[in-house]
Amino acid sequence: MIHTTSTQRQESLSMLAHVAGLKAEPWNPDCQSDYVLADLCSETETLPDFLSELVRYLDRNLSVAVVWTSFEELEAVYALLPQARCHFLVDAEDVEAVPILAGALGRRGMNRLHDKDRLVEFSSLHRISDELAEFARTLARIAERDTTQILADKPVSFRPAPIGGFQPFPTKVASHSSALTSEKLREIIRLRRQRERFFDNGLFADPAWDILLDLKAAQIEKQMVSVSSLCIAAAVPPTTALRWISAMTESGMLIRQQDPDDARRVFILLSDETSARIEDYFASIADRLVQII
Repeated sequence: MIHTTSTQRQESLSMLAHVAGLKAEPWNPDCQSDYVLADLCSETETLPDFLSELVRYLDRNLSVAVVWTSFEELEAVYALLPQARCHFLVDAEDVEAVPILAGALGRRGMNRLHDKDRLVEFSSLHRISDELAEFARTLARIAERDTTQILADKPVSFRPAPIGGFQPFPTKVASHSSALTSEKLREIIRLRRQRERFFDNGLFADPAWDILLDLKAAQIEKQMVSVSSLCIAAAVPPTTALRWISAMTESGMLIRQQDPDDARRVFILLSDETSARIEDYFASIADRLVQII
């Protein structure tokens, strides 16, 4: 089932569904479907109403949605939609949805995606999607260099979110006292970004560590971090960043907290265990001559 306010996008998504072997029916909340393709990039005033309707639909029919959204609308979309039933594509090309549609939604029955013995396969679709998207971006950059000077590009990542999520923490290590400060963490982050002046940023993509550093610095500063801000801090495309954030949240490393003053926004925090382990790590290398960045 397809939802979009653009006739052109309706045709594009219909073709995408057809290529994946799926039926391309217009959005109808009264009909049952295993999947929903929702392009929200062109939504404006009607977005909150549709999001509420989509949440009810997904819960009622046990469906899964592939959601295209702009970075500007990411906060509201991510806060209201259930991340366990949605694949979020942020300012993304349709190619990123191909493996998800062909590999998951094209199989019989969406409930299979939530069986324990299917989790690794389900997660691997994100990896394939990331690799296809990276390939498409590389081709685009090559074509661009043929006609113009090298231009600034979005951060790219050669590291997909981990297959099967993260493993539980091992037995807790002994805690160390640490003089960890937000200034030190911010400087490490700046040094990490400095590498991009000399090398392609995809060579050093490490979104999990960038996410942890940013959240720890914000925790020390007693600042809350929104999901869109954390996507920027991850230094990879937002779609990839969201997959890392989701995987780390599901593993218990991160905590998702609703903004009490705005239901359209969620904050991401470190769990107590993750926070303690970051401090233990920096305490363990405090006497080294070279600071690992």
